[in-house]
Amino acid sequence: MIITLPRYDDTTEYISQWSYEIEDAGDKAGIGIKQLRDKDVNRKEFEKIVAKLNYKLIILNGHGSETSIFGHDDKVLIQEGANHEILTDRITYSRSCNSAFSLGVACMKSNKEGCFIGYNVEFTFYIDNNWAANPRKDKTAGLFLSSSNLVPISIIKGNSGYEAHERAKRQMLKNINKVLKEKTKDSLLIASTLWNNYLGQVILGNQEATL
Repeated sequence: MIITLPRYDDTTEYISQWSYEIEDAGDKAGIGIKQLRDKDVNRKEFEKIVAKLNYKLIILNGHGSETSIFGHDDKVLIQEGANHEILTDRITYSRSCNSAFSLGVACMKSNKEGCFIGYNVEFTFYIDNNWAANPRKDKTAGLFLSSSNLVPISIIKGNSGYEAHERAKRQMLKNINKVLKEKTKDSLLIASTLWNNYLGQVILGNQEATL
């Protein structure tokens, strides 16, 4: 599998650091992992790597738009109408704002074997500034990032795209219930944001796709 790990602002730093859970799952399953980090998360490097081996699972972290997924420094990695077909017939998880709205649809138009799981809204999460220097210990961010990690982790464990999609969504609901029971000053804000991610996460293409 390929995983992109850009780290050029607080958002991408957090997402990339929390991706350790995905990489751990891949290691335990004996899956070969190709990491693209920092400046290597660019279109030229990505296309070169994909062309070398038939990677089945692609995990894309970073900022996005309705028609694009970005790599390092907000430079386009995948662009609808330019190179989106590179994701056709692969299993893709895109943790990028809005990328399922149009780009994901385009990727799956001529698809038979793969699926695209992503968000047709902004993927949003909150952090605890007390842990900004050590994101992996940030339990607030974990409510969002650990549950979203369940998409690729479930696929790595042999589940179908649909099962992975549903497992992540069920965990979001559990986290919503958890924070509402805690009744802190931020509970409603966190719960409503998790709910937005829940509603916005979609699966396109072959829902029965597996590794």
